[in-house]
Amino acid sequence: MRVSNVFLLDGGPGDRFLIDTGHVLERPLLLAGLRASGLSPRELTGVLLTHCHSDHAGNAAYLRRTFGVPIIAHRRDAAILEGFEAAPSLVSRTGDPFARLFCAIENRTRTRVVVDRALEGGESIAGLEVHHVPGHTRGSILFRHVATASLLSGDALLAAVPPLTIVQRMCLPHPDYAISLDDALASLRAFLAKDLPFENLLAGHGRPILGGARARASELLCAA
Repeated sequence: MRVSNVFLLDGGPGDRFLIDTGHVLERPLLLAGLRASGLSPRELTGVLLTHCHSDHAGNAAYLRRTFGVPIIAHRRDAAILEGFEAAPSLVSRTGDPFARLFCAIENRTRTRVVVDRALEGGESIAGLEVHHVPGHTRGSILFRHVATASLLSGDALLAAVPPLTIVQRMCLPHPDYAISLDDALASLRAFLAKDLPFENLLAGHGRPILGGARARASELLCAA
């Protein structure tokens, strides 16, 4: 995928989950990626959304409607995805023209989908620990995969520099896309304070960072 990453967690039949779905404009790439993995969308057990933004949840309704794939998200973002709560408008604070454009697009293209299971944080699903980290959105989630020492972070922790994500390196959430940057950083600090090990970062943007991810995240937060 070119805009936002989508990850396939394949534990075999009955245990196949997508982490996020990409932007609606990248639907052909999403379907091509599934075909390349040897799977039909109908074989998916569910979709786990890291958060409600359209570049991550944009194909969720299509997968549910067309292939019957259940959608799973945190309760706070589920209320927005189902239209029961209004999504906070994104406001550009940095003055970056690309960030301002992307904020305007997101504010005008809200994703709507029925959420089949709402998460709270603290539970496990598909072999993943669920950690609620509000700030980027109200219901942003980190998924920690203990077996591979990996953290799937959505936009709560990035592997490429926004807004264009051309430069590849770990970085903190972008202030223009977070409903509260202070809350987003506080959530990350609280998560790291749990002292849960992870070495690899599979973020919503940027190439996977393999090795040393937790130490680097701690350094970034100390410098913030």
